Amino acid sequence: MQKIKWLLAGLLLTQSGCKFIEDTGTVETPEVKPPASFEVTSDSSAASSGTVNPDDPKNITSSNPGTVTPVLPAIGPDGWREDAGFQINSGATATNSRELLFDFDDYNKLRMKISTNETCEGGNWEDFSSQKNIFSERINQVLTYSVRFLDYEHSETTCFKSQIVHDTEGPSILFAKYPNQTQDPSATSEMTINISDRLTAVKSATCQLIMAQEILEKPCASGNNSIVISSLPEGQYSFVVHAEDILGNKSSGEVKWSVASTTRQMSQSIQVNDYKKVDILFVIDNSGSMGFEQKNMASRVANFLSVIRGLDYQVAVTTTDPRSSVVWGDGQLLPFSQSAGSILDIRTPEATAQDLIGKTLQRPETGSGTEQAIFATYRVIDRYINNQATHRQLFREGAQFAVINISDEDESANGPKNDPENLIKHVHDTFGGQKTFSFHSIITKPGDTQCKSTYGATYGARYKVLSDLTGGIVGSVCEQDYATQVTGIAQGVRDLLKTISLQCQPITSGFSITIKKDGQAFTDTFRVDGVNLIFDQELSPGNYVVNYRCLR
Repeated sequence: MQKIKWLLAGLLLTQSGCKFIEDTGTVETPEVKPPASFEVTSDSSAASSGTVNPDDPKNITSSNPGTVTPVLPAIGPDGWREDAGFQINSGATATNSRELLFDFDDYNKLRMKISTNETCEGGNWEDFSSQKNIFSERINQVLTYSVRFLDYEHSETTCFKSQIVHDTEGPSILFAKYPNQTQDPSATSEMTINISDRLTAVKSATCQLIMAQEILEKPCASGNNSIVISSLPEGQYSFVVHAEDILGNKSSGEVKWSVASTTRQMSQSIQVNDYKKVDILFVIDNSGSMGFEQKNMASRVANFLSVIRGLDYQVAVTTTDPRSSVVWGDGQLLPFSQSAGSILDIRTPEATAQDLIGKTLQRPETGSGTEQAIFATYRVIDRYINNQATHRQLFREGAQFAVINISDEDESANGPKNDPENLIKHVHDTFGGQKTFSFHSIITKPGDTQCKSTYGATYGARYKVLSDLTGGIVGSVCEQDYATQVTGIAQGVRDLLKTISLQCQPITSGFSITIKKDGQAFTDTFRVDGVNLIFDQELSPGNYVVNYRCLR
């Protein structure tokens, strides 16, 4: 019998930039035009150029994306053996069907026993058959089977094993970076999109820019794709990614935004009191990839309360797990202990409260691998709106709101409740613009290659965007000791007492920000940090009115 070897081929997909050229002549009536430049590059791209007719806006310059050869996980089965054995689906490495066809070598076989492991343990003896259809109860994982035979001399053979990947999931499409919901025509729209397949390999992917009645298309590649689109005219846009794996499983992802050339005048009234109240929410990543960070979490945050001493604080904890089926997911607040409840405040002795915070952040369970700290924060506020008792207790009137997110991966979904700007708007709308908000992140900092190659699973690009928008601190999850970072975050919490949060990010180029306090001009110096105005001194009580401009 000819010996059949398992072969794993390499995936090679070359990708280069492409451009859409537009006529820049003057027209008398407004019309929707294609972008002046639409470039797609990937980590594995091989750059080359082509020639286009500059008078045709739909021309695309790109190299041939290349031939796709799938790469499958190195599962290392024994496979077909010359002396005796079996193979699954004629030696295929992967399938999207639960019906599996087993072929058995029929030389000198009387009985056989099939086991769903690699050790031939379990299973039942049955009469030998050269073929058998088996329905897999397991899905979307590496399936391992083993077979032992009884020959005509009633001797048991060695244990033969083989594996096959079962996969019905489409590729994962994650927008790590995407345009703001409203963009100025002069702004460049940038996106970073990761396309991957957990079990098999990406066969093909296509990126589409959809505007008005036109669809501009360009192949993408497996891995990180960087997309840059410049000079978009006013209008509504969406960017869609379609991907297919080598088994034909498909998936799609989409982001939408608008381009507007005008701004809007904002006038916001904020009542500042001297309560010095701060409501603090920790969002902790309890997924399996956080094992290293979780080991010493209690000691890493041990100095937090000492820095905010003197403030009227409350502290609560939730996780990045988005599931509603578990008691620690979907924005639910975790109990600190049976007696302490789900919210700690200044009535609890500081040492006791710090100990309870550390122990609660150090999670015993393994949560979902689709970490969503922005979603979790959004859901905490949703539960406040829905009058859930503990959440109503967390958000006090006149108190500022600070979130501290600790995660080694970025937001793993692209829904409305996973968007940084939507969360800022949710806080503003829920509390009538009267609550200063900051989002602090201890994450895999974008660009920190050493952290990413050790304990940081993915760059926390979206978390950094939200922290930058709200004036939050960005620290590294890979640090052995979080003392310095936690001190900075705690100081950021104190700084909320000299901060005003605006409804949207103000335009500072060409426009001024004016402030009145109790009807009189207020001239204390401040700096703009995202949507926050941070003053040099704590704000004294009074009614402040801020006039500024934002993009419409």
